[in-house]
Amino acid sequence: MTKKRKVFITVKTYPTLSKKYDELVCTAGILDDGSWVRIYPLPFRKLDYENRYRKYQWMEIPLQKNTGDPRPESYKITHCCPVKIVIACSNILFFKTK
Repeated sequence: MTKKRKVFITVKTYPTLSKKYDELVCTAGILDDGSWVRIYPLPFRKLDYENRYRKYQWMEIPLQKNTGDPRPESYKITHCCPVKIVIACSNILFFKTK
């Protein structure tokens, strides 16, 4: 069952090549209920440019339990198109360094 969830992204791996999925990024974060989530596979470069995310951003994405992975925190994204970057981060302030 697909469910839209808000995720605070904390980990994003370097893109790797895959025969099955072309190119993938493994992403991890914290759900809005405080639990960990691992999102794989995620075709990062197939996302529209404005939907490409960075670490330490809130995203709203359609997730489904990844039945091919026994880890309880593993989910997969069901559609790339409805990824939504949520701008507001309440009570969190990040500084960008050069």
